[in-house]
Parts: sequence; C-alpha cells; structure tokens
Amino acid sequence: MKRKRRQRRRRIVTAAAAAVVVAAAGSTILYWNLPGTRADRKLNRAMDLMTEMDYVQAEEVYTQALSIDENSVRAYRGLADDYLAQGRDKEALDILKKGYEVTGSEVLLQNYSATVLNRVVERVNEGSADLSDIESCLDVLEADPSRKEAVSLLETCAGRVLGDGEKSLVLLERSEGDDSFDRYCGILERLFSLTEQDSGTFLPVLEQYAVIQAPAVYLSLSNADEYREILNRAQQLGVEEAAGILACLDKQEEVSAYFAPMFEDFEAQNFEAAKDFITNDAYAQIRDAFISDTMEYWYGGTYIPVTKEAIVFLQTEKGWMFSFVEDDSLAAPTGTIRVLGQKMEDLGVQRSSIEYVPSYDPQQYYPHTEYEIVYWNTMVSGIATDNTNVVSRMNYRFAEKIYTAQGMEANMIYDWGGANETRKKE
Repeated sequence: MKRKRRQRRRRIVTAAAAAVVVAAAGSTILYWNLPGTRADRKLNRAMDLMTEMDYVQAEEVYTQALSIDENSVRAYRGLADDYLAQGRDKEALDILKKGYEVTGSEVLLQNYSATVLNRVVERVNEGSADLSDIESCLDVLEADPSRKEAVSLLETCAGRVLGDGEKSLVLLERSEGDDSFDRYCGILERLFSLTEQDSGTFLPVLEQYAVIQAPAVYLSLSNADEYREILNRAQQLGVEEAAGILACLDKQEEVSAYFAPMFEDFEAQNFEAAKDFITNDAYAQIRDAFISDTMEYWYGGTYIPVTKEAIVFLQTEKGWMFSFVEDDSLAAPTGTIRVLGQKMEDLGVQRSSIEYVPSYDPQQYYPHTEYEIVYWNTMVSGIATDNTNVVSRMNYRFAEKIYTAQGMEANMIYDWGGANETRKKE
C-alpha cells in the first residue's frame, strides 16, 4: 500500500515538473516572438551589418525592424545613421522627423535638430547655402523654438543667402519658373508666426528678412503688392525700418502712374505728345528736384530711367531710396523713359528733355532705336536772329537715333513743331 502511494506521488511530481517545463518553454517561445524582441534581433543584426559597412543590407534590416515595431526609437536612429553613411542626408532627416512625429521621442527630436543644423553650418561654411537652408532652420524652430543655435543660423543665413554683401535678387523674377519670391514669402509667413509667439527672440530676425540688409535690393514690380503687404505686417509687429522701404514703394507708385500716359503715347508712336509733357509744371518739378538734389526717395543721375519691370532699393546716406532698373540682364525691357535730371542751361534757360527706348530683345540688340525730344533755346545754335537784336527762341528738337554694331545714325528734325520754328532738316 505504501509502495503504491509513493509511486502515485512520483507520478504527480513528474507530471508537475513536466508541466513547469512545458510552461517555461511556452513562455520562452512567447517572449521570443514578442514584437519588441523580434525587432531587437533585427536591430542587433543591422548594427552588425553597419559595422561591416554593408549599408544597403543594413537599411533593409532596419526597415524590417520598423515594420515590426513602428515605435522603435532605436530603429529610427539606426536607419537615419545608415542613410547618412550612404550620403542620403535628406532621407536621414525625413526618417528622424517621422520618428519624432510617430513616437514623440525627445531623443529623435534632438537628433533631427542637430543633424539639420550641422548640415546648414556645413553649407554656410562652403558658401553654398540657399533658401532651402533657411527653410530647414525654420523646420527646427517650429518643432523646438528653444533651439538658440537655430536662431543664430537664421540670422547668418539672412546675410549669406538673401544678400551677398552687395545686392539681393530674391525679390526679382529673373526667369520664368523661378520660385524664389514665392519661397521668400513662405519664409516670411513662418517668421511672422514665430514672432507672434515670441517677439523678443524673433523680431530681430524678422527685421533682417523683411528689410533685406544689402546695399541694393531688387524687386520685380509684379511682386510689389505682396512685398508691400509683408512690410506693412512687419511694421505692425515693430519693424521700424520697414517705413523707409514703404515710402519708396509709395513714391514708385506715384511716379509710375504719372508716366503711364506717356508710355502709352510713345508706344503708339505719338511722339508729339512729349511737347506738352516735358514743359508742364509737374515734369519741371521732377526735373528741378533732381537738379537741386531735393528729390525724395527716388534716386537718379544725369538721365534717370523710368521702367515698368523692376526697381532697386538702395541704402544711401539719406536712408532708403530707389531707382528703376534699366539692366536688360536682370529684367527684359518693355520700354524705358529717361528724364534729364542735371543742370543744362542754354543762355540761362534750363532744358527740358525726355528720351524713349522702345521694347527690345536683349539677345538681338542691334539695330537698337532710341528717341529724344528736347525743349531748348535755339539761340545756342545761332538759328534765331534778326537784323537788330539777338532773340532767344525756345523750340523742340526731335532726334531718332539708330544704333548698329558699326556705330550710330541720327535722324534729326530741328525746331520740330515749336511756336518759333525757323528751320527743318532738308
């Protein structure tokens, strides 16, 4: 009887032990197949492949790890390192950003920010930084506004990218399909948002981008309304220097409106309209303001151009001023009017003069035609005399000048249409 009881107990113990072994084996299998465990095995394999510099195979294994566990911070970091090793910087940044968005990991955010900013620093040092680097700095700041080094880089890029120390062309449409101005507007929109959240940090940066710090800043007039809106918003947020550029834009708008009818007449070859135009009081005031150096905001020299394509803002001793762009390598001309802005007297009478250059193709410059109408004192040429007295007579001179590669041919009509006309070219 006792022997039977001992045998029964042995069977029970053996069965229990077997159950424990089976349970342990089941737990091992279960643990072995947990997503985190399976992902870890993949990650360990990927690290070995990275050590062997087999980056293509490592990329595949890292990708497999993420397909098992999309919340694996280690997998996102490893895949980013793999992309960087292959020179695929953009993909490395994209995977770190995605990893942060999926996991909310501060580690991935720090890695993303550091990788972005290191790349921008390299490009700045190489002299190859462009608008994309400014956008990258903003990506970092929008994710983590506390990154002071990103703010500093934004300030550096303002000088290196928007202005090269001499001029800025980011506001100028230099060719069809150039999206520089649209991207610039997008950058300013993001800076407005950051400034509204933290004026103390971002207002100085906004000022550098809204009022570009270059001696010459070119603006296509097709972009003038949008740029004016940017300046108005910047001024409302505290950018005081915007007022100088806005004053230039107001003056440009006034000047363009004043000369618009003259452009229409010249384009219709109604050159006689210039006779009244260059002798009216408004034109004389413009001419005299340049001669006396009292013209506000509008800068010019001997013959001051008025064009319809673009202007350039200039930093001068008087503050911001502007002039119209007459550089056909920067803006294809559709017509230019030039104002005589220097003192040029005939027997004490100041000349009034205007030149017109019709639209032309810069690639096919010759033959190149220009027109000049001058209201002047004909006594300078000894034309107007009588038997008893020398008479000062004001008349118009019209000249058509045709330039070729060999030189210039002038078609002159003396005293053209004047009240005291005495001679015409035969």
